[in-house]
Amino acid sequence: MSLKDRVNEYSQSNIYPFHMPGHKRMLENSYKIDMTEVEGVDDLHDPKDVIKAEQIRLAELYKAKESFILVGGSTVGNLSAIYASCEEDDLVLIQRNSHKSVYNGAILRHLRLGYIYTECDENGIFRAATLEEIKDAVDKANGEIPKAIVITSPTYEGFVCKIDEIADFCQQQNIILIVDEAHGAHLGFNMELVGQTSSKADITIMSLHKTLPSLTQTAALHVTGDRVDIRRIREALDIFETSSPSYVLMNSVSICLDYLENKENYFNQYVDKLRDFYQIGGQLNKLSIYRINPEERDIGKIIISTKRTNITGVELAKILREKYELETELASFSYVLAMTSIMDSREGFERLKKALLEIDRRLDYGNIEVPTFNNAEGFNNSGKAMEAWQAKAKGAIQLALEEAEGLICQDSVSLYPPGAPVIVPGEIISKEKINLIKKAKSVGIHVTGLNKGLISIVN
Repeated sequence: MSLKDRVNEYSQSNIYPFHMPGHKRMLENSYKIDMTEVEGVDDLHDPKDVIKAEQIRLAELYKAKESFILVGGSTVGNLSAIYASCEEDDLVLIQRNSHKSVYNGAILRHLRLGYIYTECDENGIFRAATLEEIKDAVDKANGEIPKAIVITSPTYEGFVCKIDEIADFCQQQNIILIVDEAHGAHLGFNMELVGQTSSKADITIMSLHKTLPSLTQTAALHVTGDRVDIRRIREALDIFETSSPSYVLMNSVSICLDYLENKENYFNQYVDKLRDFYQIGGQLNKLSIYRINPEERDIGKIIISTKRTNITGVELAKILREKYELETELASFSYVLAMTSIMDSREGFERLKKALLEIDRRLDYGNIEVPTFNNAEGFNNSGKAMEAWQAKAKGAIQLALEEAEGLICQDSVSLYPPGAPVIVPGEIISKEKINLIKKAKSVGIHVTGLNKGLISIVN
């Protein structure tokens, strides 16, 4: 079967998408507007007309000084922001559970990395970085002030930072603040969807396609204030973004902005559906649903925990897919993440509620084992032996994972999604991380960075 046939078959099935992209397949095909930079449709790399107007509209909606449409996802934004803000050998502090594109940006720019370690709960879910955790990371830099700090807010599971107070600290210290807000383009358009649309971060990158009605790969980069050189941002985008940007994708950004300009209608209905859905929490006995203050977490990310049951998150996702035709975004050791957007239907939410209630009645109580991320030898102790870019510049050999303990990794190994590396190039491969990778594979979590079970180590 061809990809075309498989995609068509999937799109015509009854499977409901509780996953990205945020348009939930409610938009039409757009072959007739797939074009190049012909007269009258402007040029993304040198916008002077309609694309410039769309970027002005984007900046106004997100209260930015200047905004850029991206057609290579937040990945392009992260690469460009880091490249434009830093020089080789600069020190940059990032969350240890940052997306791999943040690490790749540091590798390409030959940066020195320091880590911000964040709290992790019993389900293995990392919380957003706090100001105290960031100050601690700065204090551990031996008196050196980092050139930039990169934080993730919201996290994949929706936890949000207090961006403004973090930005105040960074400005006092003359540190560029870059926020990977890939999962937060929808936040701030309703009182119950707390977000960073008026934040004081220097650069914010967001994926429109993840939580809004826009096609996959569409994203935005926003610059606020005067501490970032806009010219260097443009130069970096010229390097990392395709020279043949898709007008199909850019057109979907324009459509997405129309939705945002009529936000009251769409977002009020969306929040009403979410409020109604969360009432299910009191009816579940074994499964549980995260209910946290909206000021701390995006309520549009529905986290369903199996920690106190006899099935893993991967098993719950399989049941939802195969029995109820509900496809979720992420399945981990003891939870499932259902991503929602303004395009989700009430019928979709009702299907998910009904499925969870039926599944809950059939489950037994239990205690799903989740690998510990916060112990002294675990995720929060990187075991860094050299900078990531130095490891990538060296030769490598491949070994079985079990034979690599104590050696220096040359590749990133990640659980995907969300794509945060368990092991980073330049880190020593510990027994704990080997066990975490093996455990993930054994329960059916997708692991990237291995080649037929082999891991690349610095030679």
